[in-house]
Amino acid sequence: MTVIFTEEQLRQKCEDWQRILRLQDWDVRTSIVRARDMRMKESNAEITVNIQHRSATIRIIDPNDYDRENVNPQDMERHLVHELLHIHLWPFTDELTGPLADAEEQAINMIASALIRLHRNG
Repeated sequence: MTVIFTEEQLRQKCEDWQRILRLQDWDVRTSIVRARDMRMKESNAEITVNIQHRSATIRIIDPNDYDRENVNPQDMERHLVHELLHIHLWPFTDELTGPLADAEEQAINMIASALIRLHRNG
């Protein structure tokens, strides 16, 4: 299912998910950016976290740059939840590389997909 938001809708969804994930005390900023402005190339979303200030910035790729050949349609809500989940794990996984980083990404993907499915199905 394709889910595309405006900047305002993305901000509102972020507030909703912050409540669900108990991250209300975090200052999380969201934006939709072009692929050329993403720090992590070949990524659909990315997060920068500042643990000390309890702040984060989430950037989601603009629909114009989403890979049309991707087997999964663009779902900004799933990308948002995925990035928010990183906040909970950040203190433990910020420095991970290689197979452990891959395992973390796979786990967060599965958890985010399950949460979205549960949320959408009531």
